[in-house]
Amino acid sequence: MENLLSSMKESIKDLRVGTVCDDGSGENIITIDFDLQDEDENYIRADHDESLMPYWKEFAAALNYWSEYHAKGECLIVAIFYIELPKSVLNKLRPAFEQSRIKHVSLGNNRHPGDMADFIKKVLRANHFITEVGFGAIKFAREDVKTICDAIKLRNAGDHFIEGLELSNCFEDGIDTHTLKMILTSITSGSAKTVVLNLSYNGMSSREAAVIAEFLNSNPSLAFLDLDDNQFDDADAAVLANSLLRNTFLREIFVENNGMKESGRLAFLRAIFDVSSLSSCAASNHTCRVYGFERDISVLNMNKKSSLNNKWRKIFAILALSGEDSFINTALLRDVPAQLIPMILDKCTVKVTKPNRELTDIYLELTNTTRSQKHDVWDSLGEMKPLSCMHNLMRSLVVPLIFV
Repeated sequence: MENLLSSMKESIKDLRVGTVCDDGSGENIITIDFDLQDEDENYIRADHDESLMPYWKEFAAALNYWSEYHAKGECLIVAIFYIELPKSVLNKLRPAFEQSRIKHVSLGNNRHPGDMADFIKKVLRANHFITEVGFGAIKFAREDVKTICDAIKLRNAGDHFIEGLELSNCFEDGIDTHTLKMILTSITSGSAKTVVLNLSYNGMSSREAAVIAEFLNSNPSLAFLDLDDNQFDDADAAVLANSLLRNTFLREIFVENNGMKESGRLAFLRAIFDVSSLSSCAASNHTCRVYGFERDISVLNMNKKSSLNNKWRKIFAILALSGEDSFINTALLRDVPAQLIPMILDKCTVKVTKPNRELTDIYLELTNTTRSQKHDVWDSLGEMKPLSCMHNLMRSLVVPLIFV
């Protein structure tokens, strides 16, 4: 209990004095954490103790005080972990959470899911500063999730959107189809440009993969999807990867610590870099980076601002690396009108052809080609790449249609 009291006192002091610090990201973060492990290094949850009520009351008052006197237009991230929060504590905290300048609420390891859902519903209705909510290791029933999702949809129906939702380790054996669809549609129901959803550690497998893939196929406004630490296998990877071919919003997907092996990795690779032809490459996904495989593929689609640059980088990789004695494989450019030459030359820029040995390695892997001296030379050309491409293009008598 001493750990907890120390954490609470420190947070109260920081709020009162205005010394709330960040974690290196520039954010104002307040964390109350029991921070105690057993002999097996599992974190222990602190039970509620009535002697803590004065501290919770003071913490609530300190939140209001910081918001009024120290905020300077900024907002807090408030996280409470490994501490039991019964209804009596939530009722004590709720007025402060409804009124304070809080933008992100993160709550974990609580055995009162119904009370927690009701608490968040009321807080989201009152506090429009809040844009993200997160829950960890709180086992919600379907009606609890509905309460949270309805509150999010109500917020998203206005002009103060919820941009992030975390439900990590909140379900015992996966998420039933009805509940999963409710989660997916509620968080993307608004007009927020960047929406984040974390569904890690929920025991999801093939049933959920099909639902998520169908959802991604509809091209929703979901930018970041965390599926780490579930039970998806290679077949599920293929289903999820295939959905990326019709999705232009998703920027990052995380699939670490699932049952996906090399076959699943290749399924994602082919969805974002199809090397079978230039037109197939152009039709690949150029917006989403995939994280979580032991043999990393997140090097693909690195340009977060321009999917067009990602596309052209891949196209020029194919053109440069597939020829036998030239850095432009003119055989791939057959039957294209000569008037397209200026368009291709325009894409021969340093930005498109900048050094990327990892991209070369992935191309060679996908084409089952052994790295040669030519590939090493291409990777080492640096700023000379555009000049080399232009030289080979100008030598060509025909130019292909590579636009899709």
